[in-house]
This record gives sequence, C-alpha cells and structure tokens, in this order.
Amino acid sequence: MATYITAGVTTITPRLVDGYESEREGGTIVHPILGRREPDVTLRPAGLDAGKLVLLFDVEADALTARNALSAAGVFRLVSDERTIGMYFVVPEGERLSFRLNDDTRDDWVVEVPFREVTP
Repeated sequence: MATYITAGVTTITPRLVDGYESEREGGTIVHPILGRREPDVTLRPAGLDAGKLVLLFDVEADALTARNALSAAGVFRLVSDERTIGMYFVVPEGERLSFRLNDDTRDDWVVEVPFREVTP
C-alpha cells in the first residue's frame, strides 16, 4: 500500500516520502504576576502539527499533477503503512508548494508541501 494522499476522488501516490518535519505549538498560557516569583498558568492542550512533506516522483507529469492537486482548496488525507505520519491536513494560506528536479539524481521530481494538520 505504501503512502498516498487523497482528497475527494483525487489520489496522489508518490514513490517515496523523502522528508517529513513537523512542529507543534504548546498551548499552556503563562501569566507573569507582578510581585510574585511564580506565574499563574492556564493549562491548555498543544495545537496540532504543522510542517513540511517532501514527496518524490519518478515522472515529471505525476509530480506536476500532484502539485496542482495539492494547490486546490480542500482537506487532504495522508495515509501510510510505512510511517506513523497519517493525518488530515490543509495547505496554509501564504505557504508555497515547490516543484523541482532532484539535484542529486537529476532524474526524480520533488514536490514540497507545507501542511497544517486539521481534525476531519
């Protein structure tokens, strides 16, 4: 099964997830109090992940199709039986999807996708 991304009837199947990085913002609010050494805190859960996926394709047309599909408005579902990176995500406003020839092989195509995890 490997890894694939779906949105509606569209399915994107990269040969490889060549990179994945994510960050998560903490949610607890720290309130400094004048005249006290210790702050008050408001406990809240951390946010969902945000980061970047790097997808590798054998064929230029497949990579371009993937970038165009991921440029559409929608919620995408990432499924992988190889990694624990499955999630629903959107591409955030102001972020850029990149499309390039792999510098190392000069044969593979790379699509970099910024993501923000969402709850389905």
